[in-house]
Amino acid sequence: MFYTIRIMLNRRFLRIKALQDIYAYQQSESDDLMKAERALLQDVDRLYELFIMQLSFWVEVKLFAERRIEENKNKHFPTEEDLNPNLKFVNNRILNILQNNADLQKFEEKYKINWADYREDFIRGFYNRLLETEEYKSYMNNGEDSFDDDKRFLVAIVDGYMADDTILYDFYSDRSLMFNSDYDVAIYLLWKFLSEMPSAFNENSKLPTAYKTENDEENDDKDFLVKLFRNTILHADEFGETIKANISNWDYDRVALMDRIIMQMAMTEFCYFPTIPVKVTINEYIEVSKLYSTPESRRFVNGMLDKISNLLREEGKMKKYGAGLGLK
Repeated sequence: MFYTIRIMLNRRFLRIKALQDIYAYQQSESDDLMKAERALLQDVDRLYELFIMQLSFWVEVKLFAERRIEENKNKHFPTEEDLNPNLKFVNNRILNILQNNADLQKFEEKYKINWADYREDFIRGFYNRLLETEEYKSYMNNGEDSFDDDKRFLVAIVDGYMADDTILYDFYSDRSLMFNSDYDVAIYLLWKFLSEMPSAFNENSKLPTAYKTENDEENDDKDFLVKLFRNTILHADEFGETIKANISNWDYDRVALMDRIIMQMAMTEFCYFPTIPVKVTINEYIEVSKLYSTPESRRFVNGMLDKISNLLREEGKMKKYGAGLGLK
């Protein structure tokens, strides 16, 4: 049976990638928009590469555990545990599926992923830290043997340890500076992928694509990303003047650049994405602001977007159409 998980980068993550790259563009001295757009798309590909590396990493940890078991069996004086080891981890269904998944193997080749130089330090170090976790000890001795149990264990480790593992973070950061900013997002995507993996997933199943619509006739999500990025930059001065003219009891020069960009991106959606409801846009950028703004800034952004959306509607600059796409 072929099974495909399609959801990868939802539009909130695409908004975040656009925000990060618009900020970098405005901080730079370059005015080469086409080059900036190419860099944006490359950033999305690098985020996907990091997600693939995380999957490949778990397979390598599993293979390391298998080698450790064989080495222990071949000791001069093996213990009873060495001769009759607990094989639950190396028999984890999800890890075995990933090890043999044709799509993962294809991407490992594409990104030239090779763990050979890191097995005896980086992989071994993580495996030894894994052995000490309460989740691992409980998993190995709980007497359960099911796909769901295998999944719960992996999800718990990803959620509880990988995001805060500074050794993992430093390792990926050393591979690429771009991985530095994407590490937390990649961990979330790994957690989401494992959490939503159905028991029907197998060696022939397709991995999720970077864009949800990547295999559709029209890649709407990629088009959304590029259009949002381009129009926010092209209309930054115009939108900045609108923000400046509508600030009450606030000094425009004190507004952080990140907050300005968030509001400008929302205004781009108001004016150039007629099928996205105003409420959706405002709610999405409030959520984004929670990651990149202070609580005080979030309240300011929320109030400003509500005010500006009403203004743009009155000026006829915002036209929305489609079922359920009212202005408010």
